[in-house]
Amino acid sequence: MGDLAVTAVGADQPGIIARVTGVLREAGGNLTDSAMTILAGQFAIMLLVEIDAEPSALQQRLQEATADLELEVVVRPIGAGAANIAPPTHILSVYGPDRPGIVHDVATVLADRGVNVTDLATRLLTGEADVYALQLEVSADDETAAQDLVRVLRDSVADVEVQVQPLDVAGL
Repeated sequence: MGDLAVTAVGADQPGIIARVTGVLREAGGNLTDSAMTILAGQFAIMLLVEIDAEPSALQQRLQEATADLELEVVVRPIGAGAANIAPPTHILSVYGPDRPGIVHDVATVLADRGVNVTDLATRLLTGEADVYALQLEVSADDETAAQDLVRVLRDSVADVEVQVQPLDVAGL
């Protein structure tokens, strides 16, 4: 079996997950990892699948099965580099006034220090003053490096509050 990445995006509506995963099950696929969310009314799926299928044939089957849902579907092989990524070690929370570029600023600080982001989610929290919230899973070398990130982010990214927590995968 090979590993394939399946992505699908389209207007949110009931049945998208059932339809896509039904095709994968019928093709003998095993879903090994996934991320699915609604962004501005668009439902986005990213799946990693162990399956014995040609990417183009599986993409065609998915497109046919979801044609009435009007999804944009792409299937491609996963490269070998993914196995070399260090697992997440910390959860980093960043809050600040909503403004363009905050994700870029945070991501640049992390990249400049060789910190890999394994997951990132953002939300705009509306109220008296809008607050932009980022929650990131990151791979940091040790607790000292993680605490240093808090200081560097506070110093480098204007008007943000930063918190870091160790991610205890063994305790889950």
